[in-house]
Amino acid sequence: MLVMMSPNQTPLFNHHKESGAKIVDIAGWKMPKQYTSILSEHKSVRENVGIFDVSHMGQIFVHGKETAEFLSYVTTWDMKRQKRGDCRYCHILNNDGTIIDDTIVYTLSDYDYMLVPNASRVDKIYDWLLSNKSGFDVSLENRSNDYFCLALQGPEAPRLLGQHLNTTVGSFQLVTFGKTIVSGTGYTGEKGCEIIGPLNDIIDHWEALVEMGAVPIGLGARDTLRLEKGYLLSGQDFNGSQTTIETGYSWVIDWNHDFIGKDSLLDIKKRNYSKLRGILIDDRGIIRPGNSVFYRGERVSSLTSGTMSPSIRKGIGMAYLDLNIGESVTVEVRGNHLNGRVVRMPFL
Repeated sequence: MLVMMSPNQTPLFNHHKESGAKIVDIAGWKMPKQYTSILSEHKSVRENVGIFDVSHMGQIFVHGKETAEFLSYVTTWDMKRQKRGDCRYCHILNNDGTIIDDTIVYTLSDYDYMLVPNASRVDKIYDWLLSNKSGFDVSLENRSNDYFCLALQGPEAPRLLGQHLNTTVGSFQLVTFGKTIVSGTGYTGEKGCEIIGPLNDIIDHWEALVEMGAVPIGLGARDTLRLEKGYLLSGQDFNGSQTTIETGYSWVIDWNHDFIGKDSLLDIKKRNYSKLRGILIDDRGIIRPGNSVFYRGERVSSLTSGTMSPSIRKGIGMAYLDLNIGESVTVEVRGNHLNGRVVRMPFL
Protein backbone atom coordinates (compact mmCIF):
# COMPACT_ATOMS: atom_id res chain seq x y z
CA MET A 1 0.00 0.00 0.00
CA LEU A 2 1.33 3.42 -0.94
CA VAL A 3 1.59 5.68 2.09
CA MET A 4 1.67 9.45 1.54
CA MET A 5 2.20 12.44 3.78
CA SER A 6 -1.09 14.36 3.96
CA PRO A 7 -0.94 18.13 4.30
CA ASN A 8 0.01 18.84 7.93
CA GLN A 9 -0.57 15.22 9.01
CA THR A 10 1.80 12.29 9.32
CA PRO A 11 0.72 8.82 8.11
CA LEU A 12 0.15 7.86 11.77
CA PHE A 13 -2.50 10.55 12.32
CA ASN A 14 -5.38 8.06 12.44
CA HIS A 15 -3.39 5.77 14.75
CA HIS A 16 -2.93 8.68 17.13
CA LYS A 17 -6.64 9.56 17.09
CA GLU A 18 -7.71 5.93 17.56
CA SER A 19 -5.34 5.71 20.53
CA GLY A 20 -7.14 8.62 22.17
CA ALA A 21 -4.40 11.18 21.66
CA LYS A 22 -5.13 14.86 22.19
CA ILE A 23 -4.27 16.46 18.84
CA VAL A 24 -2.82 19.97 18.74
CA ASP A 25 -1.18 22.26 16.20
CA ILE A 26 2.61 22.13 16.34
CA ALA A 27 4.49 24.14 13.71
CA GLY A 28 1.43 23.84 11.46
CA TRP A 29 1.16 20.06 11.92
CA LYS A 30 -1.64 18.14 13.62
CA MET A 31 0.37 16.17 16.17
CA PRO A 32 -0.35 14.24 19.39
CA LYS A 33 0.25 16.32 22.51
CA GLN A 34 -0.50 13.42 24.86
CA TYR A 35 -2.16 10.01 24.89
CA THR A 36 -2.73 9.61 28.65
CA SER A 37 -0.96 12.31 30.64
CA ILE A 38 2.27 14.23 30.15
CA LEU A 39 3.41 13.10 33.61
CA SER A 40 2.95 9.38 32.98
CA GLU A 41 4.42 9.57 29.47
CA HIS A 42 7.43 11.52 30.77
CA LYS A 43 7.96 8.83 33.42
CA SER A 44 7.74 6.06 30.80
CA VAL A 45 10.66 7.56 28.88
CA ARG A 46 12.81 8.24 31.94
CA GLU A 47 12.24 4.77 33.40
CA ASN A 48 11.33 2.44 30.52
CA VAL A 49 10.87 3.20 26.81
CA GLY A 50 8.66 5.41 24.69
CA ILE A 51 8.11 6.00 21.00
CA PHE A 52 7.45 9.38 19.38
CA ASP A 53 6.12 10.18 15.92
CA VAL A 54 8.32 13.09 14.83
CA SER A 55 7.68 12.75 11.11
CA HIS A 56 6.98 16.48 10.89
CA MET A 57 10.76 16.97 11.00
CA GLY A 58 12.54 17.53 7.69
CA GLN A 59 15.01 15.50 5.65
CA ILE A 60 17.25 17.38 3.24
CA PHE A 61 19.84 15.38 1.30
CA VAL A 62 23.06 16.89 -0.04
CA HIS A 63 25.15 15.04 -2.63
CA GLY A 64 28.38 15.77 -4.47
CA LYS A 65 32.16 15.79 -4.29
CA GLU A 66 32.24 19.04 -2.35
CA THR A 67 29.44 18.27 0.10
CA ALA A 68 31.72 18.28 3.17
CA GLU A 69 33.18 21.64 2.14
CA PHE A 70 29.73 23.08 1.44
CA LEU A 71 28.22 21.94 4.74
CA SER A 72 31.28 23.23 6.59
CA TYR A 73 30.56 26.64 5.08
CA VAL A 74 26.85 26.74 5.95
CA THR A 75 27.06 25.20 9.45
CA THR A 76 29.08 25.88 12.58
CA TRP A 77 31.00 22.59 12.35
CA ASP A 78 33.84 21.53 10.06
CA MET A 79 32.19 18.56 8.35
CA LYS A 80 35.50 17.56 6.79
CA ARG A 81 36.26 16.12 10.25
CA GLN A 82 33.27 13.79 10.03
CA LYS A 83 33.57 10.16 9.03
CA ARG A 84 31.04 7.92 7.34
CA GLY A 85 28.49 6.91 9.98
CA ASP A 86 28.92 10.05 12.12
CA CYS A 87 26.13 12.39 13.19
CA ARG A 88 26.78 15.96 14.32
CA TYR A 89 24.55 18.50 16.05
CA CYS A 90 25.27 22.05 14.84
CA HIS A 91 23.73 25.41 14.01
CA ILE A 92 22.95 27.12 10.71
CA LEU A 93 23.48 30.87 10.93
CA ASN A 94 22.61 34.07 9.15
CA ASN A 95 25.44 36.37 8.12
CA ASP A 96 24.95 38.35 11.34
CA GLY A 97 25.49 35.21 13.43
CA THR A 98 21.86 34.75 14.47
CA ILE A 99 20.55 31.20 14.40
CA ILE A 100 18.29 30.17 11.54
CA ASP A 101 17.93 26.65 12.94
CA ASP A 102 19.69 23.89 14.78
CA THR A 103 20.05 20.58 12.98
CA ILE A 104 21.73 17.20 12.98
CA VAL A 105 23.93 16.39 9.99
CA TYR A 106 24.23 12.71 9.04
CA THR A 107 27.32 11.52 7.14
CA LEU A 108 25.91 8.75 4.96
CA SER A 109 29.01 8.43 2.76
CA ASP A 110 31.93 10.58 1.65
CA TYR A 111 29.69 12.46 -0.79
CA ASP A 112 26.22 11.96 0.67
CA TYR A 113 24.83 13.73 3.72
CA MET A 114 21.42 14.37 5.26
CA LEU A 115 20.22 17.28 7.39
CA VAL A 116 17.20 17.10 9.70
CA PRO A 117 15.85 20.63 10.24
CA ASN A 118 12.96 21.47 12.53
CA ALA A 119 9.46 21.27 11.10
CA SER A 120 8.82 25.01 10.96
CA ARG A 121 12.19 25.72 9.31
CA VAL A 122 12.38 23.10 6.54
CA ASP A 123 11.59 25.43 3.65
CA LYS A 124 13.69 28.23 5.12
CA ILE A 125 16.74 25.94 5.48
CA TYR A 126 16.30 24.43 2.02
CA ASP A 127 16.10 27.89 0.43
CA TRP A 128 19.11 29.07 2.47
CA LEU A 129 21.18 26.11 1.32
CA LEU A 130 20.16 26.70 -2.31
CA SER A 131 21.09 30.38 -2.09
CA ASN A 132 24.58 29.54 -0.80
CA LYS A 133 25.53 26.57 -2.99
CA SER A 134 27.04 28.61 -5.81
CA GLY A 135 30.64 27.58 -6.39
CA PHE A 136 30.22 24.17 -4.75
CA ASP A 137 29.85 20.90 -6.66
CA VAL A 138 26.73 19.75 -4.80
CA SER A 139 23.07 18.97 -5.41
CA LEU A 140 20.19 19.24 -2.95
CA GLU A 141 16.99 17.24 -2.44
CA ASN A 142 14.20 18.12 -0.03
CA ARG A 143 12.70 14.68 0.71
CA SER A 144 10.76 15.75 3.80
CA ASN A 145 7.44 14.53 2.37
CA ASP A 146 8.89 11.14 1.46
CA TYR A 147 10.39 10.06 4.79
CA PHE A 148 9.15 9.33 8.31
CA CYS A 149 10.98 9.76 11.59
CA LEU A 150 10.28 7.81 14.78
CA ALA A 151 12.15 8.38 18.04
CA LEU A 152 12.61 5.38 20.33
CA GLN A 153 13.78 6.74 23.69
CA GLY A 154 14.44 5.47 27.21
CA PRO A 155 16.65 3.02 29.15
CA GLU A 156 15.03 0.04 27.42
CA ALA A 157 15.27 1.52 23.91
CA PRO A 158 18.51 -0.31 22.97
CA ARG A 159 16.92 -3.64 23.90
CA LEU A 160 13.84 -2.98 21.77
CA LEU A 161 15.97 -1.79 18.86
CA GLY A 162 17.92 -5.05 19.06
CA GLN A 163 14.71 -7.07 19.02
CA HIS A 164 13.22 -5.05 16.20
CA LEU A 165 16.14 -4.63 13.79
CA ASN A 166 18.81 -6.87 15.29
CA THR A 167 21.24 -3.96 15.55
CA THR A 168 22.87 -1.56 17.96
CA VAL A 169 23.93 2.03 17.36
CA GLY A 170 26.32 4.24 19.30
CA SER A 171 25.66 7.78 20.44
CA PHE A 172 25.70 10.13 17.44
CA GLN A 173 26.50 7.24 15.13
CA LEU A 174 24.30 5.77 12.40
CA VAL A 175 23.67 2.49 10.65
CA THR A 176 21.68 1.95 7.47
CA PHE A 177 19.36 -0.78 6.19
CA GLY A 178 18.74 0.04 2.54
CA LYS A 179 17.00 3.43 2.65
CA THR A 180 16.33 3.21 6.38
CA ILE A 181 18.66 5.14 8.71
CA VAL A 182 18.99 4.40 12.42
CA SER A 183 20.90 6.99 14.43
CA GLY A 184 21.92 7.19 18.08
CA THR A 185 20.20 10.54 18.51
CA GLY A 186 17.22 11.97 20.35
CA TYR A 187 15.73 14.92 22.19
CA THR A 188 15.18 13.49 25.67
CA GLY A 189 18.63 12.96 27.16
CA GLU A 190 17.96 9.23 27.46
CA LYS A 191 19.42 6.27 25.62
CA GLY A 192 17.73 5.62 22.33
CA CYS A 193 17.65 6.15 18.62
CA GLU A 194 15.76 7.75 15.78
CA ILE A 195 14.58 5.71 12.80
CA ILE A 196 14.22 7.52 9.48
CA GLY A 197 12.97 5.79 6.35
CA PRO A 198 10.51 5.72 3.44
CA LEU A 199 6.91 6.52 4.39
CA ASN A 200 5.63 3.11 3.30
CA ASP A 201 7.45 1.51 6.25
CA ILE A 202 6.24 3.77 9.06
CA ILE A 203 3.17 1.81 10.17
CA ASP A 204 5.08 -1.50 10.31
CA HIS A 205 7.81 0.05 12.48
CA TRP A 206 5.34 1.80 14.77
CA GLU A 207 3.08 -1.20 15.32
CA ALA A 208 5.98 -3.60 15.87
CA LEU A 209 7.67 -1.39 18.46
CA VAL A 210 4.42 -0.64 20.31
CA GLU A 211 3.67 -4.38 20.41
CA MET A 212 7.13 -4.94 21.93
CA GLY A 213 6.31 -2.53 24.74
CA ALA A 214 7.23 0.96 23.53
CA VAL A 215 4.73 3.43 25.01
CA PRO A 216 3.35 6.05 22.57
CA ILE A 217 4.50 9.47 23.76
CA GLY A 218 3.08 12.84 22.78
CA LEU A 219 5.02 16.00 22.10
CA GLY A 220 3.95 17.47 25.45
CA ALA A 221 6.23 15.04 27.28
CA ARG A 222 8.88 15.55 24.62
CA ASP A 223 8.98 19.19 25.71
CA THR A 224 9.30 18.46 29.44
CA LEU A 225 11.96 15.83 28.74
CA ARG A 226 14.08 18.15 26.60
CA LEU A 227 13.72 21.09 28.98
CA GLU A 228 14.99 19.05 31.94
CA LYS A 229 18.14 18.48 29.87
CA GLY A 230 18.46 22.11 28.79
CA TYR A 231 17.93 21.40 25.09
CA LEU A 232 16.95 24.30 22.83
CA LEU A 233 13.54 24.56 21.17
CA SER A 234 13.67 26.16 17.73
CA GLY A 235 11.41 29.19 17.38
CA GLN A 236 11.15 29.55 21.14
CA ASP A 237 14.58 29.48 22.82
CA PHE A 238 15.93 31.09 19.66
CA ASN A 239 13.68 32.90 17.23
CA GLY A 240 15.96 34.61 14.73
CA SER A 241 17.35 37.23 17.10
CA GLN A 242 19.84 35.18 19.12
CA THR A 243 23.30 33.86 18.29
CA THR A 244 24.87 30.54 19.15
CA ILE A 245 27.08 32.27 21.72
CA GLU A 246 24.09 33.78 23.50
CA THR A 247 22.36 30.40 23.76
CA GLY A 248 25.37 29.00 25.60
CA TYR A 249 25.96 26.48 22.84
CA SER A 250 29.44 27.61 21.79
CA TRP A 251 30.52 23.96 21.94
CA VAL A 252 28.79 23.41 18.57
CA ILE A 253 31.24 25.82 16.93
CA ASP A 254 34.48 24.68 15.35
CA TRP A 255 36.37 27.97 15.24
CA ASN A 256 39.14 26.50 13.06
CA HIS A 257 37.19 26.81 9.82
CA ASP A 258 35.35 29.52 7.90
CA PHE A 259 31.56 29.52 8.03
CA ILE A 260 28.68 31.90 7.49
CA GLY A 261 28.29 34.15 10.54
CA LYS A 262 31.77 33.51 11.99
CA ASP A 263 33.00 37.12 11.77
CA SER A 264 29.85 38.37 13.50
CA LEU A 265 30.26 35.85 16.31
CA LEU A 266 33.87 36.91 16.84
CA ASP A 267 32.69 40.53 17.20
CA ILE A 268 29.96 39.54 19.67
CA LYS A 269 32.50 37.67 21.83
CA LYS A 270 34.24 41.00 22.47
CA ARG A 271 31.09 42.58 23.94
CA ASN A 272 28.88 42.04 26.95
CA TYR A 273 25.80 40.02 26.12
CA SER A 274 22.96 38.22 27.84
CA LYS A 275 23.15 34.44 27.92
CA LEU A 276 20.47 31.78 28.06
CA ARG A 277 20.34 30.66 31.68
CA GLY A 278 18.40 28.10 33.65
CA ILE A 279 15.96 29.24 36.33
CA LEU A 280 14.94 26.90 39.14
CA ILE A 281 11.82 27.88 41.10
CA ASP A 282 11.84 27.30 44.84
CA ASP A 283 8.20 28.25 45.47
CA ARG A 284 5.23 26.17 44.42
CA GLY A 285 3.81 27.11 41.05
CA ILE A 286 3.93 26.37 37.35
CA ILE A 287 5.88 28.71 35.08
CA ARG A 288 5.30 29.08 31.35
CA PRO A 289 7.03 30.66 28.35
CA GLY A 290 6.48 34.41 28.34
CA ASN A 291 6.38 34.84 32.12
CA SER A 292 8.37 37.90 33.20
CA VAL A 293 11.62 37.51 35.13
CA PHE A 294 12.53 40.08 37.81
CA TYR A 295 15.84 40.87 39.48
CA ARG A 296 15.87 43.11 42.53
CA GLY A 297 12.36 44.26 41.71
CA GLU A 298 13.01 45.17 38.09
CA ARG A 299 11.84 43.22 35.06
CA VAL A 300 14.95 41.98 33.24
CA SER A 301 13.70 39.28 30.86
CA SER A 302 10.97 36.79 30.05
CA LEU A 303 11.01 33.01 29.96
CA THR A 304 11.67 31.41 26.59
CA SER A 305 10.71 28.01 28.06
CA GLY A 306 9.08 27.02 31.31
CA THR A 307 7.29 24.07 32.89
CA MET A 308 6.91 21.97 36.02
CA SER A 309 9.63 19.33 35.94
CA PRO A 310 8.04 15.89 36.41
CA SER A 311 11.38 14.50 37.64
CA ILE A 312 12.39 17.05 40.28
CA ARG A 313 8.88 18.41 40.96
CA LYS A 314 9.92 22.04 40.69
CA GLY A 315 9.38 24.78 38.17
CA ILE A 316 12.18 25.05 35.60
CA GLY A 317 12.70 27.55 32.84
CA MET A 318 15.10 29.38 30.55
CA ALA A 319 15.64 33.09 29.99
CA TYR A 320 18.27 35.38 28.49
CA LEU A 321 19.94 37.06 31.44
CA ASP A 322 23.02 39.12 32.18
CA LEU A 323 23.25 37.53 35.63
CA ASN A 324 25.63 35.13 37.32
CA ILE A 325 24.83 31.60 38.40
CA GLY A 326 23.34 31.63 41.90
CA GLU A 327 21.64 35.04 41.66
CA SER A 328 18.12 35.21 43.08
CA VAL A 329 15.24 36.13 40.76
CA THR A 330 11.47 36.01 40.76
CA VAL A 331 9.11 34.91 38.01
CA GLU A 332 5.73 36.58 37.76
CA VAL A 333 2.80 34.19 37.34
CA ARG A 334 -0.67 35.77 37.29
CA GLY A 335 0.45 38.67 39.46
CA ASN A 336 2.32 36.52 41.98
CA HIS A 337 6.11 36.50 42.19
CA LEU A 338 7.65 33.03 42.61
CA ASN A 339 11.12 32.93 44.12
CA GLY A 340 13.85 31.22 42.13
CA ARG A 341 17.51 31.32 41.25
CA VAL A 342 19.77 31.23 38.23
CA VAL A 343 21.29 27.78 37.80
CA ARG A 344 23.44 25.85 35.38
CA MET A 345 21.75 23.52 32.95
CA PRO A 346 20.87 20.72 32.60
CA PHE A 347 18.39 20.62 35.45
CA LEU A 348 18.57 16.82 35.56
